[in-house]
This record gives sequence, C-alpha cells and structure tokens, in this order.
Amino acid sequence: MGVYSTTEKAVRQSLSWMLGDCILCTASAGEKTTYTVATTNPVQFYNKADDFFNSTEQYEAYCYEGTNIGTSHLITDWGSHKLTLTPAAAANYTTSSKLELHRLFQVAELRDAINRAITFYAKKYLIDDTDSTTITLVESTSNDDETLYTYEYTLPTDLLYIWRVTTEGSKSGKKLTGTVSGAFTLGETVTGGTSEATGILSYGPADGTYILVREVDGTFEVGETATGGTSEKTCSSITAVDDETVGTGKFPMSNVVERRDLTIVKSSSPKIKFHEDHYNVVADLRIRLEGQGKQAVVDSDTDAIYLPPHELVEVAATFLPFSKIESNNLTATFNKCMETRARVEARPPVHPYANSMRVYE
Repeated sequence: MGVYSTTEKAVRQSLSWMLGDCILCTASAGEKTTYTVATTNPVQFYNKADDFFNSTEQYEAYCYEGTNIGTSHLITDWGSHKLTLTPAAAANYTTSSKLELHRLFQVAELRDAINRAITFYAKKYLIDDTDSTTITLVESTSNDDETLYTYEYTLPTDLLYIWRVTTEGSKSGKKLTGTVSGAFTLGETVTGGTSEATGILSYGPADGTYILVREVDGTFEVGETATGGTSEKTCSSITAVDDETVGTGKFPMSNVVERRDLTIVKSSSPKIKFHEDHYNVVADLRIRLEGQGKQAVVDSDTDAIYLPPHELVEVAATFLPFSKIESNNLTATFNKCMETRARVEARPPVHPYANSMRVYE
C-alpha cells in the first residue's frame, strides 16, 4: 500500500493524452499576452498553419510549470510560432513557462474527473499516512490558578484507521513570551537580536503569545526580538524568558501510547480521547498518528497522488462529461475505461493493519 507516487500534473496529462487532447509547449520568449513557442510535443503541432489554435475552436492554454504556473488563458491568435493569449497573464511568460494546450476538455474538467475518481477509490485502496502536526497537547490555567488539561482532540479527516499513537519526546528548554508575528517553522534556528543566543524551535504557531526553544546556546534577554532563521518570523518585545519542558522533535518508541490510554470518539468529526487517569498531558508536545487513510483530493499540479496511476487515469475518464465523449468519437475509449472502473468497484473493501482503530464507520 502506498507503493505508487506521482503528481496531479502527471495523471492529468496522461488522462488528456489518452483522449488525444494534450499538446505540450516550451517557450523561447514571452510577454503577458504572447508566448513564442520553441517546441511542441507532439512535434507536428509546431508548424501548424496560422490560426490553427483559434479559428474553429479556441484552445485553452494552461501553464503547468514555471512563471504563471496554475493559470489558464484562451488562445485568440496563432502565427509565426507565437500564441496570443487572453486575458493577460500576471507576469511575462519566460523560457521556464511550460504550457498544456487543450481543445476538448478544460483543465478544470480534467481535475474534477480525477478528484471524483479519487473519491471512488476511497474504500478500495488504503494509503499509509503519518500526521505529526494536527494535534498539539493543551494545558491552561483557570481563573483560580488551577491547571486544566485537555484530553480530547479532533482527528485529521484523511485518516480512516490509526494503529499507533506516539507522544513527542521532551526535554528542558526555554519559553520566550512576546508578540509572535506568524507561524515559525518547527526545527528552525531562532536567534536573539541583541543577545545573539540561539535555540531550536519546538513550538511556535501563528497568533501565539510565546515560542518554545530547545538546545539553547547563550542567554535570551527580555526586550529583544527572536527571529526564525528559516521562516523569518519574529517573537518581538520579549517580556519573559522562563525554563520550560519542550518537545525534542522526535517520537521515541518509549512514548507510544498504550491502547488502554486512549479511545476514538465517533462523530461527524471524530476525536481521540486520552484517559485522564493514565495519560500525562504536557503542554505543547505534539502527537504523531500513524495509520492508513484515503487519498486526498488534489487542486494543484504538484499535489501528490498515491493511487495506481494506470487505473486512476481510466477511472477518471469515466467521470468526464459524456456529451463531449460522445460528440468527439471517444465512446470506444469510454467503454474500455468503464470496464476498468467495474473491476475496481467489484473488489472487496481493503483490510487495515491488524489492531488498527477505525476512525470513521
């Protein structure tokens, strides 16, 4: 499971190739409304006559790589190996810009068909998945200065089964209280602007009032600003520097949570609940969930797809507008793809790993 790995772009282009509706272009020059073609694939489209791409039917030009990636435009003119596009792009096309040209099916239709096929696969194919960012343990203080612990947390929606839950390791570190400008990057080096002290970021989400650092070298000072070396986010006007238990960024096997210490609360938004008598909540430590889930829907060229691509392409074809299939003499291809879809549908539901906890019914 999870032995396949490709991208939305690759699946979309394979789907379009199968339907005879994909021309790939590279550029030798470009502006916001023009794109001078250097090469085409298939190669014979490079020398097509003037107005070929706009006379009878206007082709869609979709940028799948380089400057203007992810944008679609309509071809309004073609001549001397130059495409004229409307509306104007946000930036000049460059030699890095690569285009897909489509006549029959727009990129939006192809992507919608792929996502409908992904949904179709939901209970036919499980993908190994690990999540260590969704759940962070919460500890707070009541008005009476009593410590309150949160034992129940919402689970990510893409996990259907969970077979192991691990608490992040912990060690001594520092809590820097101040104004946090945005989300720091876990594991980045944080440096004090005045003290030049450094530490490794253990905790620092957006809209927080403090960050946690470990492996501190030097002494952070009240009043200074600490800046993330990767994210460039800041914890400014530091008002306090305190000793604190912080996450190590690792999830040791010794921290695997015993099954008796947790349960899955079934609801429209399933939750994991830790046992109040057995589990020790330590604020801001992360929880790693290991399990199996469904392929997430995709909405950009680089989104990863872990389903078998040869099948997915054919199943996706069955979700394209049938009126276009029929009017473009693609019925034989469609029927072949329906046979593939029927074989996938006839498969028994897949079985999760032994001892897995079901998240959704």
